[in-house]
Amino acid sequence: MKHLALWVFIIFCCAATPSQATEATSLQGSWTLQSAVYTKADGTVIKLSADDLKSVKILSKGHFSFVTVNKDGSFSSALTGTYQLKGNDYHETPQTGSVASMLNKTYEFKAELKDNLWLHSGMEDGMKIEEVWVRLD
Repeated sequence: MKHLALWVFIIFCCAATPSQATEATSLQGSWTLQSAVYTKADGTVIKLSADDLKSVKILSKGHFSFVTVNKDGSFSSALTGTYQLKGNDYHETPQTGSVASMLNKTYEFKAELKDNLWLHSGMEDGMKIEEVWVRLD
């Protein structure tokens, strides 16, 4: 009986503790950029909405890809690479894409999920990033 109680306790603890796999799956899927605020090192603030550009990001198990087009439909940028999510720490390492200066660097962000929104914030090459993504699927 003692052994059964111990096993029940262990199973309960494992089930109640979110795993890294569960964390990573919480962001898996397709996202579109709803809004963004970018603050440059000199204090210049750039505010963008879905009316200004279209950006779609897709996350699978450990990999991401995104493409952004301008309001007129012209190409802006695209990147693909790997990511890790541990708690609210989201690390992204672009490996291929149109922005050569970003390739093979790891960027550290905070990720917060609220319903179907992904609040994405952090620093990227000296610029403060605050983005709101909406889940598509």
